[in-house]
Amino acid sequence: MEVPSAPALSPKEALDSFKIAPGFRIELVASEPLIEDPVAMKWDAHGRIWVVEMRGFMPNVDGEGEQRPIGRVVVLEDTDNDGRMDKSTVFLDDLVMARAIGLVEGGVLVAEPPHLWYCQDLDGDLKSDKKVAVYENYGKQGPVEHTDNGLVWNLDNWIYNAKSSLRFQFLDGELKVDQTKFRGQWGIAHDSYGRLYSNSNSSYLHADLIPDHYLERNEHFNSDLGLTDNIAENQEVDTIRVNPGINRGYRDHMLRDDGRLARTTAVSGQAIYRGDQFPSRFRENAFIPEPSGNVVSHFRVIDKGLELETEHKTYSDEKWGKREFLASTDERFRPVNAYNGPDGYLYILDLYRGILQHKVYVTEFLREQILERELDKPLGLGRIYRIL
Repeated sequence: MEVPSAPALSPKEALDSFKIAPGFRIELVASEPLIEDPVAMKWDAHGRIWVVEMRGFMPNVDGEGEQRPIGRVVVLEDTDNDGRMDKSTVFLDDLVMARAIGLVEGGVLVAEPPHLWYCQDLDGDLKSDKKVAVYENYGKQGPVEHTDNGLVWNLDNWIYNAKSSLRFQFLDGELKVDQTKFRGQWGIAHDSYGRLYSNSNSSYLHADLIPDHYLERNEHFNSDLGLTDNIAENQEVDTIRVNPGINRGYRDHMLRDDGRLARTTAVSGQAIYRGDQFPSRFRENAFIPEPSGNVVSHFRVIDKGLELETEHKTYSDEKWGKREFLASTDERFRPVNAYNGPDGYLYILDLYRGILQHKVYVTEFLREQILERELDKPLGLGRIYRIL
């Protein structure tokens, strides 16, 4: 297999590496040094973006030093209204592998397992002045993709999490904790009807066809029928570069004969598009990052009454035959979350780094790939993109 080099690209060079579906374009919203190692974000009512930076993630191939308290939450602002963020303020620092954020009345929830912090800016300078633990059992430190994340506020006024069976309400400064259906791995989303969507690293999309509390209220009914249904059974993926730098690359079914990723292995935080800027046929469609393949996939979600089905939309490519909705030739493009923006567009959060796999699961195959091609450096990069 001929493997092209994978140098770190500037944001401008990275933009040139993308191919996107006809009729769409992609533009840069923020990049280093404004943000580093972004893994989650939320908007506030002023159009500012609150970003969780997992700066301690995999500082080297062995993950040595991962527990250093160097994680942060930063607030990005567009002060000149040109569509690009130009100011970054550190709201909260000294965090260890923080991974989720939620904006609530009077402040911000920040997930730093096992702590869920309620942080407040009391003087309006966008810096946390008060930090209180409102829950002390929010997951545990360990494999990133196997620890609670999300803090997604749904239409029922509950805040839901992936890789978790907990949901929260935050009222009058108090956190209410409730049990719910265990869902997903990295990323959770909802549609315009409040249906929850989750996934696993090797499975694109699962959906709750009905709210789980309708089933749980009947103590004599213990079936999970209609909850976390797999609505995207075909796990094929079409990339536009060879992808040997994956954990299971030694298995025959993981890579195609030409070296490209054949099936999902690192599916991440999906978005259900609820904006008004894309053509109407894209509403309620799913956009799902696959960072190992350097792509974002597109699924049309089809409402069949009591069921949901999906159609995986791929696009013609002159070299590879077909490709995903958004694909890059840059191996360091690592889309880990997708979001609806308040402007009606789709946003992609790019961790932008060579190492994607957490240390607990780095195989000898992947370790060799990382070291031979120097994917372990540089660190401290990261981008946010807008798709129009």
